[in-house]
This record gives sequence, structure tokens and C-alpha cells, in this order.
Amino acid sequence: MMKQTEQQQDARLAEIVALGQQRYLDAGGDPRSCTSGMHGDDYLTNEERQEALMLMQKLASIYIKNGYAYCQGRSWKLANNRVNCEDNKSI
Repeated sequence: MMKQTEQQQDARLAEIVALGQQRYLDAGGDPRSCTSGMHGDDYLTNEERQEALMLMQKLASIYIKNGYAYCQGRSWKLANNRVNCEDNKSI
């Protein structure tokens, strides 16, 4: 069961996705399809994209420590260029 804050985060993430989908439709996109979700094809602003990423990481319990990413009992080493900018980041 989700806690209240998780429900709020999930609802905000759904809002951001819905904004992107509506912009896709407004731009003439196929209503039976969806965007790829890739940067530049998600119809989100940079701020919305960053917020969505942060929310997805929180909801999935992802955190970064000592050059490794941890999620759902698994871990993996990050590429060196990612380690420097996000090392010891707790999400």
C-alpha cells in the first residue's frame, strides 16, 4: 500500500505525463499512439522532465552512493562521468 506522500508523488507524475500527452495531441499526434518518451520526443519542458525523473526515482527507491546505483536490492556501477555529478546522492 502506498503512503500519502507516495500517492501524491504518483499523482504528480501522472499529471506531468498527461501534460506531455496533451501537447503531443495538440501538435497533431496520433491519439491511438503515444510518444517514445525519449528526450525531444516527450513534449515536456526540461523542468518537467527533471521533475518526472526525480519522481520516478523516488517511487522506485533508487539511490546513488560511492559510484553505484541501488534499486530494489540490486546495484550496478555507474559510468565515470555519472559518478562525479551524482555521487552520494540519495533519492
